[in-house]
Amino acid sequence: MPVMKKSPGLQIDRRVAIALDALDDKEKRAVGGVLTDRAHFIASTADSRKVRRISKDDSLYALNIPSGLRIIYAKVGDDIVVMDLMRQATLDRYGKRKAVTAKRSGTKKVK
Repeated sequence: MPVMKKSPGLQIDRRVAIALDALDDKEKRAVGGVLTDRAHFIASTADSRKVRRISKDDSLYALNIPSGLRIIYAKVGDDIVVMDLMRQATLDRYGKRKAVTAKRSGTKKVK
């Protein structure tokens, strides 16, 4: 994973820079305020209503920031690795798939 920015305890992947280019100025300021340094990021995650765990197996989370944006990050030891930036609608496309019961066989298949 190529790292764009690295400060003590906070690493930001280059994908975030690409996603930032697609945002308007207001959205860039909102994201920039969170990603300034580790202290700002930790302060932003202090409200548990803004953070959602998105993986049962890994320490992977989505941080809700204004304008429907989500910062996708992982906790690796004491470090925070910001992996991506996306809109909630995009994140929803990658969400859990519902299990449906197959006709006749009674077995479950992933839809």
